Amino acid sequence: MTKSDRATTGDRAATRDKERTRRAILDAAEAVFTERGANVALADIAVAAGVTKSGLMHHFPHREALVNGVTEHILTRLHEEVRAQIDLSENRPGKFTRAYIRAFTGDSEYVKRVLAPTSLITTLGTSPEREALYERDARILADAFAADGLPHTRALLIRYATEGLAVAAASPYLSDEDLEIARAELLAMTEVE
Repeated sequence: MTKSDRATTGDRAATRDKERTRRAILDAAEAVFTERGANVALADIAVAAGVTKSGLMHHFPHREALVNGVTEHILTRLHEEVRAQIDLSENRPGKFTRAYIRAFTGDSEYVKRVLAPTSLITTLGTSPEREALYERDARILADAFAADGLPHTRALLIRYATEGLAVAAASPYLSDEDLEIARAELLAMTEVE
């Protein structure tokens, strides 16, 4: 191995370690914020992540940067949860929409936790930076639904009904039986005739 190869390998390892550390901080911050609220001490998050406070501050120089990072982390994980529900054997329109329904109506514990009325998203509140993250996320979702091959109006109704069910699922107003009935109907609506 040449000196150049060792340097490249070292750079990749450092990048992986940096990414792992950043992910550990975001995971810890999400868990601590969820358990104790958004005003928890950064030192407590650092301890939970297994880093020093200065290590945390290296990745997130202030609380707002960390809160924005956690928000982006949550949005990314929501997309990962939907992608995990995509059935690659489905070769017909609505594949993404069906995955969205499955993820948001019971097949993802993470989605249930994030969309509960007392969720972390609600706890973190808004800021111009987080609003920009939500706007970007809205464009990504709109593009995914538009590319899914379903009529726009149908996809729109399915999407917002699905999100409503996801929020209501954590309340006494929606029984498990009614959730299953509504979910089955939404999945049936994704089949283009």
